[in-house]
Formats: sequence, C-alpha cells, structure tokens
Amino acid sequence: MSRDYYDILGVQKNASADEIKKAFRKKAHELHPDKGGEEKAFKEVNEAYQVLGNPEKRATYDQFGKAAFEHGGSGAGGFGGQQGFGGMNVNFEDMGDLGDLFGNMFGGFGGARQARTGRSRARGKDVQVRVDLSFMEAVEGVQKTVTYRALTRCAECEGSGAQKGSTVVSCSACNGSGQVTRLQQTILGTFQTAAPCDVCHGSGKVPERACPSCHGSGVVGLNRTVNIHIPAGIDDGETVRVNGEGESAPYGGGAGDLYVNVRVKSDHRFAREGNDVKSEVLVPVTLCVLGGSIEIETVDGKLDLKVPAGTASGTVFRLRGKGIPYLQSHSRGDHLVTLKPLITKKLSHEQKNLLERLRDEGL
Repeated sequence: MSRDYYDILGVQKNASADEIKKAFRKKAHELHPDKGGEEKAFKEVNEAYQVLGNPEKRATYDQFGKAAFEHGGSGAGGFGGQQGFGGMNVNFEDMGDLGDLFGNMFGGFGGARQARTGRSRARGKDVQVRVDLSFMEAVEGVQKTVTYRALTRCAECEGSGAQKGSTVVSCSACNGSGQVTRLQQTILGTFQTAAPCDVCHGSGKVPERACPSCHGSGVVGLNRTVNIHIPAGIDDGETVRVNGEGESAPYGGGAGDLYVNVRVKSDHRFAREGNDVKSEVLVPVTLCVLGGSIEIETVDGKLDLKVPAGTASGTVFRLRGKGIPYLQSHSRGDHLVTLKPLITKKLSHEQKNLLERLRDEGL
C-alpha cells in the first residue's frame, strides 16, 4: 500500500501551506541523490509536494485520495507509474522560492526567480594587482598609484553600446523583458526555466546601430590608473579591496572590484610580530652595570631609553603604544627592545688592566 502524502512530508493533515513548503524543502535537501539520499524516497517527496503544494489538488486528494490522480489524472504527473520522472512538468515560477532550491540542485534553474525580481545583469570581473611597500609605509599608511589593463566603459557611447546619434530599442527576441523562457528535460521531467536573453544580454534593449568603438558591447580594453589608499598598520600578504574599480561588464552590467595584494619589504632595524615591533640594541657593558640612557630608533623616530643599573644581558624593555597601528583603530601595539652588551675584542692596555682588576675583585 502506498504511503500517505502527509506522512511522506512529515506534516499533519491540517498543516498550513507554509508548513508544507518548509517540510518539502527540508526533505528535498536531505534526500537529494547528489547529497547521498535515496532516489526512491526523493521521488516520493516530490510527488507528495506536487499534490499538497497545490490548493486545488490538495482538496481533491483530501476527498478522494491517490485514486483521483491515477490512470491519467491531473495530480502528481506520473511520478508513481511507469513514466518515472519523465511525466512531471513543473513551472518554477509557480513554486515560489523553491525554484531557487531546484536551481541550485540541478545546475542552473534559478532563472524563474530572476524573472520575477527583475532583469539579471552580469557583473564585471574582479581585478588583482600587487603593491610593494617599505616597512615604514606599511606602518604609517600611504597613497599608491596602480596601473592595470581592464575592460572599461566605452567613452564614445558612454556604455550604451549605441552609435552616436542613434538610440537603443526594445529587444525583439525577448520583447524587452530581458528574459527568455525555455523547456529543459531533466531526470525529474520537463522544467520551464527563465534565463537572460542571448541577444540583449538581459538588458531588454539593443542599440539601433552599434557603436564602432566597442561594437555594441559598451566596454573597451584600456589601461586604467587608480590611486589607492593603503591604511596604516597593514601587514604583508593582506589585501585592500576597492569597490567598483574592477572590469566593467559588457552590455550595461555592474563593475567588478579591484583587489590590491600588499607585499611588505623587511627592514634591518625592525621586525614585526602582530602589531608589535621588535628590535635589538647593542650597548656597552658599563651601561648595563652602572645604568644610564641610550638613544634607540623606533617607528616614531629616535628616543632616549633609560637603563637601570645592573641590567642583565637580554633584558627586554616594553615601550607601550610605540608599535604598529591596528587597522581601522586608534590603538597601537608595543615596541619591544632587547639589550645586548657589546663585547669589544680589541682593548687598550689600560682597559684590559681595569677589567682584570674588576675580575680580581669578583665583579
């Protein structure tokens, strides 16, 4: 005995239309063969929804059961008999947001949703460029100029694709809708889908006479120069995105984005660890023993560092807020300075005698 459609979807007989739709979406995702589900169970779910998802068919099913849809009836469309999947004819526009579900599953049936919400326009390609920065440019931020070749809106026709003095007219292939409807055979049967028109490329309009510079596409390949703001604190390998500075799309579509890949050169004075700066300073042994101050370099310039008496070799001094700025913040990392005593290899006779006396006194 065949299963009840309500049981197949896992809903009560008094379930609302939204509850039935949600149950169908969930089951379809779980049971789709491409996701490891069983084909037979997937057929049953679709068969059940084709009836319960339609108010008229649901009312008939509630009154007469499956018998009303057998032997050529107008219900499930051949899911249960020898026709298999081939008997089903579904218009995605009638299925609401379920058209997107099947569009993702079966390779591009999302056109019905686009037909309802407006014309689909292609977006231009994104462009990637590389910018090399010095260590200090990355710390402080900098303006850089980059040049790259990309499709750009045609200046001759201002992107319309029409020759000067002519106009754009409604596309006869799609009657100005920008969309064309097609029937496609799949394992589920015949599906009606909508797709961008091949003639007007989804715009709904075509030039009366094509622009000679861009041949009607509205774009030409040009070298483009753009000024880029690199923010303070950017690190090696990070990327700056500039909206709308990628390639312009043909036939009036939106522009892509520009991605600036940043490479930061090393600096012999500093090393970076996160937003902290590290450096090493060679100091006389006497400074570590007796104390004093020494001038050091930071990313903000030179400053005096006070060294307490009896400072051991390898002591690290932390200079708060003297490191690298955090992106989009007023906060900064720290500067960590490691002191290393300078051991002089060549000593004068007097220096050697003084050190020997200190050694003899146990220092």
